[in-house]
Amino acid sequence: MKKQWPRSAATRVFWTAVCSILSVSLSACDGSNGPDDPDGAGGPDGSSSGAIFAWGDSWTSGVGAIDGESFPDQLQSLTGRTVYNGGVSGQTSDQIAARQGGAPALLTLPGNMIPGSGPVTIQNQSTFPVSAEGPGPITGTLGGVHGMLSFNGNLVFERDDSGAPVAVPAQSPFDPDTYGSQSEINVFWLGGNNFYDPAAVKSDIAKSVAFLFSNKYIVLGLLNAGSEPIGSDSYALITQLNADLAGGYPNNFINIRKILVDSYDSSQPQDVIDHRNDVTPSSLRNDDVHLNEAGYAIIAQQVAAFIRSEGW
Repeated sequence: MKKQWPRSAATRVFWTAVCSILSVSLSACDGSNGPDDPDGAGGPDGSSSGAIFAWGDSWTSGVGAIDGESFPDQLQSLTGRTVYNGGVSGQTSDQIAARQGGAPALLTLPGNMIPGSGPVTIQNQSTFPVSAEGPGPITGTLGGVHGMLSFNGNLVFERDDSGAPVAVPAQSPFDPDTYGSQSEINVFWLGGNNFYDPAAVKSDIAKSVAFLFSNKYIVLGLLNAGSEPIGSDSYALITQLNADLAGGYPNNFINIRKILVDSYDSSQPQDVIDHRNDVTPSSLRNDDVHLNEAGYAIIAQQVAAFIRSEGW
């Protein structure tokens, strides 16, 4: 299945710039690298030389760390590859999957019609791939019409080029442009904001994985907060969800929660207490739930090591 360039010249220029920034070849951007050769030319060690796409929420965006020290930033330094930070604070797994493309948002327009020109406010949506927290406008296709989806308190779609009005059924999918990400390495850290609905989290991850052209992906386990120790309801939900993900993706899952818990500093009394409570140690956290630079460094190191071990 080959991805086509958008019809709008302006959008083609935009995606050319994106591909250049991400160090992704234009062949990867137009999707000409298919499932049999998803990454194009490999690196000197036989691994892929392509970009890495990290999808998630505030853990991925790097809340709690100073600028430039999110796990995608540190992963880029460790691997020498361009890493796209697809983290948006507060987003649930369905919002992230809608941005990634595996589970597109279903949109309903007034009168079930895209106007001939200008913006149209979405009347109803299954989820918000774009929200007040980000990521800013995204491009994609709705009812066969290419345009941009933005947020101003509501979702707004605006087509690239004027033309005849186009009828679109209610709950039509908005398919985001995903040049490159389908055939490069993807890291999924979904569900931190809706772990209480494990079926939805697992479904959204499954759809995101199924959307890929290759098996070069990583699923990261969820973290319990400092206030969610062993014995709490949240702890039970999160650890069971992680166990389900480990079973569902045995060759692609990293139990990052356990790795962080086991990385406590035995010389720090609070870390010892945290370890006993089976929560991320305070020395690796900025607050109750978010990591600091040292915590995100462990995430980056684990992902980089996984990629090396797989020869990607």
